[in-house]
Amino acid sequence: MAPLFADQPVLAAKSAGTPTDLDPSWLESARHPQTGLLSRSIRPEEAAGYFAILNHARQLPLAELKSAADTFQQERLKVIRRDPDFQFYFRKPDADFPTFADLHRNSEAYHGRLVTLRGHLRRLVSSPAGENAHGLQQLHEAWLYVDGAQQNPVVVVCTELPPNIPTGSDILVDLVSATGYFFKRYGYEDRSGKPRFAPLVLAQRLVWQSRSARSEWLSKGKMFGITLGIGTLVCVWVWLVSRSSRKAGVVGTDYESQSPEST
Repeated sequence: MAPLFADQPVLAAKSAGTPTDLDPSWLESARHPQTGLLSRSIRPEEAAGYFAILNHARQLPLAELKSAADTFQQERLKVIRRDPDFQFYFRKPDADFPTFADLHRNSEAYHGRLVTLRGHLRRLVSSPAGENAHGLQQLHEAWLYVDGAQQNPVVVVCTELPPNIPTGSDILVDLVSATGYFFKRYGYEDRSGKPRFAPLVLAQRLVWQSRSARSEWLSKGKMFGITLGIGTLVCVWVWLVSRSSRKAGVVGTDYESQSPEST
């Protein structure tokens, strides 16, 4: 995925509305004169913008990137709720936002915008970044499969990986997410040689909740629940004993307050 291009010009960010906004010039070259946002590999003319966006993403706090992605998702939600083609996505009150479907159908609206995607990895490989103007040494290409994508991948290129995440060209890693900028529709051939395309997202890093970390979290949660349950039972038992004692004391007082003449 990472092109080896020398003498890339430095594309500095122009003044933008927010720190997460991109310089429009970084995106212009991603538009192919004949096929628009669809093209194979990284073409020489779009390499400078490609590297500039990766460099921009790695300099921002991840929380800020996620917040901007959430804000854009809310903007898209207002749009697609009025679209009859998306009504079936919202039949359940707790339905997740159909990011992949919306991106697939409305790629122009997403161009240069931040998205967060969650799913499992089937491929994660690293390669030298090649010559670039930003000091990027190594890039990581992940094929992320998200719910509702019908086995179509999202290609994520990032500059950082979580510790100990499995890598390889044929893997299965669950509980992975990425927040990045949609750059273009990346053309490739599947195993049968059929032309396909996948959204290409340029991100700072992958986020992975490993099974060991998840098990540890669940174990801690389970222990907390057991402790809370025992504590609750003890409190109830103490309350019942105290209540019984109070009742016994009132009755005793009544008996003791009665004079011999009253009986």
